[in-house]
Amino acid sequence: MNHKNAKVFAIGHFILPAVLLLLFISQKQFVLLTLAALSLVFTAFLVHRAYIVGDLSQLLRIPSLAVIVFIDMAIITMVYVLPDWRPGVSPTWLLLFLLPLYASELGRRTALVICALAVGEILLLTVVQGSYFFSLDTVMNVLGMIVMIILVGRTSDNLVKMAFYDSLTGLPNREMFKDRLTASLGKRSTRNKGLAVLFLDLDQFKHVNDTMGHETGDLLLKTVSERIRSNIDKDVLLARLGGDEFALLVHNVASADDANQVCSAVFECLREGIFLGPHEIYTTTSIGIALYPTHGTTPEMLMKNAEAAMYRAKQQGRNNFQYYLAPERTEAQIERFAMEAMLRKALEKDELLVFYQPRIHTKSERVVCVEALVRWQHPSLGVIPPLDFIPLAEETGLIVQLGEQVLRKACVQIKKWQDEGMDELSVSVNLSPLQFRQQHLPGVIGRILRQAGLKPQYLELEITETAAMQNVNRNILMLRELKEMGVKISIDDFGTGYSSLSYLKKFPIDALKVDRSFISGIHEDPDDAAIVNAIIVLAKTLKLKVTAEGVETEEQYLYLQQHKCDEAQGYLFGKPMPPETFEEWYKLNMTEKDLVLSPDF
Repeated sequence: MNHKNAKVFAIGHFILPAVLLLLFISQKQFVLLTLAALSLVFTAFLVHRAYIVGDLSQLLRIPSLAVIVFIDMAIITMVYVLPDWRPGVSPTWLLLFLLPLYASELGRRTALVICALAVGEILLLTVVQGSYFFSLDTVMNVLGMIVMIILVGRTSDNLVKMAFYDSLTGLPNREMFKDRLTASLGKRSTRNKGLAVLFLDLDQFKHVNDTMGHETGDLLLKTVSERIRSNIDKDVLLARLGGDEFALLVHNVASADDANQVCSAVFECLREGIFLGPHEIYTTTSIGIALYPTHGTTPEMLMKNAEAAMYRAKQQGRNNFQYYLAPERTEAQIERFAMEAMLRKALEKDELLVFYQPRIHTKSERVVCVEALVRWQHPSLGVIPPLDFIPLAEETGLIVQLGEQVLRKACVQIKKWQDEGMDELSVSVNLSPLQFRQQHLPGVIGRILRQAGLKPQYLELEITETAAMQNVNRNILMLRELKEMGVKISIDDFGTGYSSLSYLKKFPIDALKVDRSFISGIHEDPDDAAIVNAIIVLAKTLKLKVTAEGVETEEQYLYLQQHKCDEAQGYLFGKPMPPETFEEWYKLNMTEKDLVLSPDF
């Protein structure tokens, strides 16, 4: 017995007080007005439980259903017995208003019960009135009820079957399982009894489908469901949730041993091979168990935790059962959740700052570009290093929003500096791998450039070597689209990934940035020096510029100048600086003949 729309059942009851009110108007008997008021109160109760409390669907089950039927029948009985009906007036047709509600909501079985009670009510009315029971009026009412049961009740049963049962195995489906679980939890909350939810998944079922076909897979599912159903207690609800996933609802669980016995019964019935045509198949299952109330108090929580336990059973080697284990919340995890919450708020309020680090042309020794680097100045924690929040942003997907904010602020700032006299200054902005995979990236960049009023040639986008080599063909198309917009593109951290030279020459890029790990050792490590020289030669061959990152000493800078490296960037020239500090640094270098190294700002 399953409800489909308890709200319709409740609203439909308004028809009875409305009809009684009309009878009062025509018959002028105040007892009918009283009965109409009584029926209206009962209807209001049903509407309240359907719309406000939301548990009418649970009340429409035995034993609560018996109480609702009793009240409806009691009202009808009083309508038959209490008023003084004139000869020839027989309100037996009143039952025809209630029967469709029960038939459509609860199906043919409940409608047959109501029909039997209705016949008894009609018999009572004929006794009170002293009329003949086997009259044409009685026959017409009974025939009307039978027609309603056949048409409405049958249709209702078919809808229930489609909505609440699995078409392949005939077992209850996910909706019905959740519905029964909800009802069971409601009872146990008052009776303090335990229950268990078991989540089953057949091991290696995909292999059967792939090698023997879906027909064999379907037959295997039907056979497994029949075996399990015949080997567990009748009061245990077995449902197919979808695919090769099943669930069991075990009632009256006093201890874990009760759930263990059900698992043992499942394993035992699958121990023997299953003959499917010419094939003999041996299948096993992994089972996850969640106990009420230890592992959850809501249907969603119990089902989710049972599924999580099932996956742990698979990790333990399959063909076993595991109970749900709550993940340990370590201090690091708690800090991570707190950091994520703070980062989300910082992004919503646009609190992140953009610092700028100069890039120097090694021949003219003038700043030609600045790299935009994000910084987080927390109001209470102070400066939070990028290594503490950038990986978190990438993991949570917040890096896309963060990257757009950095790009927008950088473009606006460069345009402002250009208007103030820094005519040829450009900006480079890092794109995270997740940003680079966004299909609408060119549109976002184009919109930001238009809003800032910055020409595309003054924006350089940096992508890592690793990101560039993932889905190469798609990336080439993306890079071409960006190049057609007029922006410059460079490969960041070059030398640390696994670039293919055959693909590298196809990339429409402008520059390579040598990773700082090679620059730091060019004087002490011959291998680092050889790698840097090779990258410079490769870039020149491909007609690309070369930028060295992490330049910290004058020796490193002189080495790069001697080997024709185009640009250098690092603490030797300036750390990442807020806009105001960079302006002072820029003005100082514009007035000095020689490049000012290691500024103390």
